[in-house]
Amino acid sequence: MPPEPAPLPTVVLVHFGDPNLTLGCLQTLATVEREPHRVVVADHGPSPGLAAVDLAPFAGLLRLEDFSNPGFGAGCNRAAEAAFAAGAPAVWFLNNDARLEEPLLGALLGQARRHPQVALWGTHQVEGGRRLGADRQPGWYSRGARAVSVPGLQGGCVLPPGESLSGASLFVTREAWERLGPWPESHFLYYEDAAWCLRAHRAGLPLVLLDQAVIHTRGTTTGRKSAGTTFYGTRNRLRLLAAQGSRPEVFLEGLYLLQRRFFRGQWSLLVPTWRGIRAALQGVSGRDPRY
Repeated sequence: MPPEPAPLPTVVLVHFGDPNLTLGCLQTLATVEREPHRVVVADHGPSPGLAAVDLAPFAGLLRLEDFSNPGFGAGCNRAAEAAFAAGAPAVWFLNNDARLEEPLLGALLGQARRHPQVALWGTHQVEGGRRLGADRQPGWYSRGARAVSVPGLQGGCVLPPGESLSGASLFVTREAWERLGPWPESHFLYYEDAAWCLRAHRAGLPLVLLDQAVIHTRGTTTGRKSAGTTFYGTRNRLRLLAAQGSRPEVFLEGLYLLQRRFFRGQWSLLVPTWRGIRAALQGVSGRDPRY
């Protein structure tokens, strides 16, 4: 009998909203990415989700439906667990509105084989011609973390403890997943990537930003300055601080965010910012029914 084919690396997408965004990502994966792979999509709807579009051109795609929309981290975890259960050696989390201009998966796999100690690999994002790298976090983010190195690394840089990788394009091997653990799910939306990276920083596990990039416009699904984006961004940033700082620190950081909205004249965002501050101080997590 011929030998069983080797399990393939898997690309994970979390879908919510406009099916055309996810279809666009699937199409660039099918036409640009040369490395053999599977795709698993966590379909969070709204109903009927991707069942309303033709997925036949994407052979082997696995769609995991959950229209309760449990959040980005939960969708990533469910899809990744399905991929690893099927034998995938690695998973590439890609935002459903991202696009590829060049093949990237082979480079990610090659780097991971050369440097298995790395917890997470990320890529740059290109937005409107601007090249975006790691996310710089406030000074308190790096508390309890130390700088690490990856000897012999080429084609990328190791992140210092004050930076995190964007969840728009994150790659993890099975071994690194088992060391680091799954995505934090309690954030529902925004800052779960920063929280995951913070876990790696505190464990002394390297994070690497590669030179390659994906095309990605931030906030396509939720809106860059919508009430929901503002609420979750405020609450979850403060939740990260609450996990390592004092309650007065959280309150003062919240006031800083509120006054920044005020002096920028962003009047419509004052209420969701204040709600985010209150939710963080009250220890509220998960999805908020108002957003």
